[in-house]
Amino acid sequence: MKRLLISVLTLLLVTVAFTGCATSKKSQDELKGLMLLNNLQLSRNKAFYSRHNIKMKQDAYRRYKKNSRNL
Repeated sequence: MKRLLISVLTLLLVTVAFTGCATSKKSQDELKGLMLLNNLQLSRNKAFYSRHNIKMKQDAYRRYKKNSRNL
């Protein structure tokens, strides 16, 4: 009887532990509403952090640095 009770209690404890973790994970839509996503995942920041935009900024800064040295 004791063995049965202990095994049922441990099984109950294990099931509660596994189901509690799965329900606490937030979906991507919930995180988007809370603004907790990575900047690359936010649709409004994708263009800002794109490789093309980063390269354009670097080139513009390089030209600015080169021209300001000559002044």
